[in-house]
Amino acid sequence: MVRCSLDFFSPGAVLLNQTGGRSRGIVAVIAVPVLVLFVPIFDTTFVTILRKLRGQPASQGGRDHTSHRLVALGLSERSAVWMLYAFAITAGVLAWLVSRLENTQSMALIALFIIVLVIIGVYLSKVKAYDASEETQAVNENAMYAFLVNVSHKRRIFEVFLDGFLITLSYYGAFLLLFGSFERTSDWDLFLKTLPLLVLIKLASFLIVGVYRGLWRYTSVGDLITFTKGVGLGSVLSVLAILLLYRFQYFSRAVFVVDALLLLLAVIGSRMAFRLFRQILPNKAVVEGQKVLIYGAGDGGEMVLRELNNNPEWQYIAVGFVDDDPLKTNKLMHGLKVYDGKLSLVDICIEKEISEVLISARDIGHERMKEIREACREANVTLKRAVIKIEPVDFG
Repeated sequence: MVRCSLDFFSPGAVLLNQTGGRSRGIVAVIAVPVLVLFVPIFDTTFVTILRKLRGQPASQGGRDHTSHRLVALGLSERSAVWMLYAFAITAGVLAWLVSRLENTQSMALIALFIIVLVIIGVYLSKVKAYDASEETQAVNENAMYAFLVNVSHKRRIFEVFLDGFLITLSYYGAFLLLFGSFERTSDWDLFLKTLPLLVLIKLASFLIVGVYRGLWRYTSVGDLITFTKGVGLGSVLSVLAILLLYRFQYFSRAVFVVDALLLLLAVIGSRMAFRLFRQILPNKAVVEGQKVLIYGAGDGGEMVLRELNNNPEWQYIAVGFVDDDPLKTNKLMHGLKVYDGKLSLVDICIEKEISEVLISARDIGHERMKEIREACREANVTLKRAVIKIEPVDFG
């Protein structure tokens, strides 16, 4: 009786009961508890790595934890806590999925989660938890930290490794969406046999079209076109290579179509991640700046707003736009309202507590400009023209 009781309450039996009568794979056994404790594990690992690279003891106290960096980005303490709660809930849902999926599917899901964590970690590591003098001292005193800082400015090698993971996950996801659990079928052999070839071909295609020339934080529509060209070229060359090597026997054409779509979404999502973080997370310096109104809701106004957001040290908060075009009235531009330029500019400035009006439009007539100047003087608001000047350089 005693022996039976010990056997029933053995760790193996507990795992068997938790999974509804079937034993779990080693991936689930390791991953589930790690994911359940994701927030403290991520924070401890993140802080330990950064401190070791800086030559500091990991046990030393400091305000460089994940929560501190979120607050430094401009979140309130309450919002930072809720964001950590969201991370924990996401990890908990992922742990539940991992406990019920096949080992290969679990590994793919975990790999995707790790990629997201790496991008988040890189973004948070750029938040200044120390002043400039401490940062410079760490670089001068620690050769490994200095090396990683120099490499991180180029980041190309990290992009290549990231794209290699994305190519693998997209190819696997295409098989999974079309064939379900294919790990015990002949499709699994086709996947493993062609994966290295596809990774090399698609990475080379990305290099050819110029995917690795851009900066993530400035990803634009032109870059999205480049990504599309890279994915398209890689898919075409992959199909041709498989056609030449294997005569496309037993392969599904739909796999390569789905793979291309998944890879394009993955590449765009990874490159847009930093811009997305900057949109979601406010900047503390901007919140405490002067409120400004941008006159002109066109391309020039959009450029001025982008410069204000990219340069928080200017201490400007864009409250909204003003435009004389009635078709733009009450519309939203990057989340900011466009006010009717024919209304009283004085009332708008007083209501929104505006400190400065920035003129971005170039086609404002002399009479209209005079009216704007008078309105700003009446509202006690500074008027400036925000333009980009191209001036010759004197080489003498």
